[in-house]
Amino acid sequence: MILLLQASAELPGGYGVALLQSLLALAAVCVLAWVVLRWASQRGLGTFARGTRVKVIERVPLDARRTLWLVKVGGKVLLIGAGDGASPNTLTELREDELPAAESNAKGATFVEVLRRAASGETKRTEETKRPE
Repeated sequence: MILLLQASAELPGGYGVALLQSLLALAAVCVLAWVVLRWASQRGLGTFARGTRVKVIERVPLDARRTLWLVKVGGKVLLIGAGDGASPNTLTELREDELPAAESNAKGATFVEVLRRAASGETKRTEETKRPE
């Protein structure tokens, strides 16, 4: 019994130590996961095979279950409709020169851009939302 009391007196205790151990273990797991994922991505693991003849130009979700796909195959562009539980259907076939030019600012800001703006304290306001000074 005396030996047991002496052993417990030498070990640090309390919630602070347990919290520190938990945080260190969490950090170690996160670093290990990052290293493994980085290693795997450099070797091409976990990526889909990229085709050289088929390219998805655009995907437009119509609702939760239906989607339109604009797919380029060779010199043809196919408009494909896909729905829940149904096989995809070719709606129409277009030539590349029939497509309208893509809008340059149609793409929204990436997550990294939004995060940088938020970290720097910048706000992106359009002309309509600016208050007159």
